[in-house]
Amino acid sequence: MSTVTATALNRENSRGLYADEQLAAALAYFRGGRFDKAETIYRKVLKKDAENVGALHMLGLLAQKNGRSERAVQLLIKAAKLDPRRPEILCDLGNTFKALGRHKDAIKAHRMVLTMLPNSPEAHSNLGSAYKAAGKAGKAVICFESALKMRPQDVELQFNLGSGLVASERYREAEEILRRVVYEKPEHMRAQINLCAALKEQGRYDAAIERYRKAIAAVPDNAEAHWNYALTLLATENYADGWQEYEWRAMLPGFAMESVDRPQWQGEDLAGRTLLVHAEQGLGDTLQFARYLSCLQDVDGSVVFACPARLIPLLQEYAGGIRLVALDKKPPHDVQSPLISLPRLFHDAQPFEPEDGCYLRPEKARIARWADRLDPTPGRRVGIAWQGSTDYQNDGRRSLPLLSFEPLARLDKVQLVSLQQGHGAEQISEMPWRDRITDLTPDMDRDGAFVDTLAVMASLDLVVTSDTAIAHLAGAAGIPVYVALCHLPDWRWGLNGESSPWYSSMRLFRQETAGGWSGVFDRIATAVTEDM
Repeated sequence: MSTVTATALNRENSRGLYADEQLAAALAYFRGGRFDKAETIYRKVLKKDAENVGALHMLGLLAQKNGRSERAVQLLIKAAKLDPRRPEILCDLGNTFKALGRHKDAIKAHRMVLTMLPNSPEAHSNLGSAYKAAGKAGKAVICFESALKMRPQDVELQFNLGSGLVASERYREAEEILRRVVYEKPEHMRAQINLCAALKEQGRYDAAIERYRKAIAAVPDNAEAHWNYALTLLATENYADGWQEYEWRAMLPGFAMESVDRPQWQGEDLAGRTLLVHAEQGLGDTLQFARYLSCLQDVDGSVVFACPARLIPLLQEYAGGIRLVALDKKPPHDVQSPLISLPRLFHDAQPFEPEDGCYLRPEKARIARWADRLDPTPGRRVGIAWQGSTDYQNDGRRSLPLLSFEPLARLDKVQLVSLQQGHGAEQISEMPWRDRITDLTPDMDRDGAFVDTLAVMASLDLVVTSDTAIAHLAGAAGIPVYVALCHLPDWRWGLNGESSPWYSSMRLFRQETAGGWSGVFDRIATAVTEDM
């Protein structure tokens, strides 16, 4: 061996020993939760060896832990390319893709892991989790079942299968396996919550409430359990307890609540002070609970309502002496309250309507302008909307295809008027009966959200909609509205009956079985005919 070669080999060995020692030290820091120390060492290793797979891998994990998922992907991809034989890197890459919502990439990565480790229950389970996140619950269940066959007594694998069965709407099977999980581990809150979901989906609300109480007794500070318990109580019209539990929403990770730095108002005297009420959640929520502004009209002190800027023109008249501002323009204040914390403080926590049954009023001049655009042919004018915001986690249940409205389109002397804007409006051109629909939406609401929509509604005989903001808009204005609801709808619509405690002008039409919209619209068409 030449001197030059020997020297180079010694140098390389030295580098390798250095890297191994440094990586071991960094790993110890990582496992001890001292992530800053670990990251410093990994970066030093990469300065000496830019292609050190171990350092790249662990820096990717640290980036993911710190919320820098895109950077994590870059590092993990580089590590995987340098050493494609290490399944643990591909596994972490798949999990990072899943966190980013890149479901196809996540599935691909976990499939590659499974080819390397076909007998690993973890590999099967991770692929199942990727399928579940992608909305492919059936494939997820197959993966979870494979994992559990390899390790039948593993409680976490049992939970994964149970949660997959819930997502697949196989609720009885889910209940059976999840009961086994919570028997073994009462503190397993994800299992408790999924079990409650399985019970609710079977219409067994009393059993779900009892289970939530047991779960909260086992882990009293779990916000997700309290939140789901609140929704279940509200759905069963136990408003007093439901609104108390609803306050836990602010503790949920990632819950969209306005950042505030003042104490929350609990109904105490406001003399000489300013209360800031801030809207939360979706537009429909703001429209529904804006009614509680009337409860603040006569308080001693000043009240400011911060809401989406586009709703200010719509709510201005009803707000009276309450000042309206955009959410990003919050003025100085002494105390604050989320909008949906107000029901807990007024009317004994029970739903209420203003005395005349409505609290939103369209502008008369705007009504006249839009009335001239409608077909003057005698008959009933029926406004329709079918698609809510896709950001809502259960939108797949509540929204429906425009084709479902066909029973209405077949009725004589009925003019359909589209109120659908944005996503879903493109379906009009696909309908064989599109000539039965008057669509004014391209010219509507250029100067403010819903002000034109409300004016158009005022010239209609009826609105028929899925569970969208349009339903709340019509109800808040006292306009007759039929709402098509999925089998187990949002808590605010209750569990049964055709009337709503929130809107006297509203009639509810519920699915008799999950996914069955045809029966709903046959009944709606019959009701429209009877009212003509």
